[in-house]
Amino acid sequence: MLQTPTEDPKVSHDLLRACHSGELRKVRTVVEKYGIRDWSDFRAESGDTALHVAAREGNMNLVRYLCEQFDMPSFKFNVANKDMKRPLHEAAQFALKKFAPEIVQYLLDNGALVDALKRGDWTPLMLACTKSGPTAHQTISVLLAANANAHLRNKDGWTPFLIACRTGDENVINTLLKYFPQCIDDRSYNGRSALHIAAFHGHERVINLLVASNADLLNAQDSSGSSPLHAAMKHENLNAAKCIIHLGADVNLVDKIGQTILHVATLTGNINAVDYILEHNLIDVNCEAAFGITPLKIAQRNNHVDIIKILTRNGAK
Repeated sequence: MLQTPTEDPKVSHDLLRACHSGELRKVRTVVEKYGIRDWSDFRAESGDTALHVAAREGNMNLVRYLCEQFDMPSFKFNVANKDMKRPLHEAAQFALKKFAPEIVQYLLDNGALVDALKRGDWTPLMLACTKSGPTAHQTISVLLAANANAHLRNKDGWTPFLIACRTGDENVINTLLKYFPQCIDDRSYNGRSALHIAAFHGHERVINLLVASNADLLNAQDSSGSSPLHAAMKHENLNAAKCIIHLGADVNLVDKIGQTILHVATLTGNINAVDYILEHNLIDVNCEAAFGITPLKIAQRNNHVDIIKILTRNGAK
């Protein structure tokens, strides 16, 4: 006698394992063996359903089978796991998979909510913007064409545009600006601009793109008073810093405690940056931040021996 799914604890395990295999034949076998009529009843510990797995794995054939061969209402395609991730989130997050754009489009055509929020207030568009390359770009274009809202923020205040600037794909950034030109002015909750983020992560081509779109970003300051140039120095991205300087940034800007880029480069132990700043006479070697703190004092406190030598050689007192 055929055992019903609810009587057999193995059903979820067998169904999801078959989906992970990527072989539609195995999935059909499990469905027929247990007489499954609603795949959304069977979950992993995470709350994932078969459709979550199929979307994550980029398996278009399995996605179609789950959506077309079961008598399921469209709202089932928005089924959420314990992190409130829908299958559309999975397809978008794994946007490097070959069939991700097609799966995203298919799910949207079948009623998936384009701006559904997972835990942390992440949308599918935000997740797709964490990836780069042609397939990710196509996936993002599909979401934007479906009216994905690029003005939404996650719990940390990041918009899709800010996330894309961290990732560094110029094609994605250009596409976002095409749909939402005002994204160029996005700021995180701590006031960081797109240029702060691109500078911090060393994306020189993105830096050029952003400044070409809005030159005012060059000297934008975040809530701590740091400029994009400060951000580049903090993460030891000297080439990004040189790019920003070449584009016309004010090298003399200080943050809210009076730190110049020389203070920041010294604090991070960035020998090449300290050498470059002094060699090009960008900042006075004896400049003082709050409480009279000089770069030399910072170097001494942090035992940056090589930087102490450079600073003293250049006249630090």
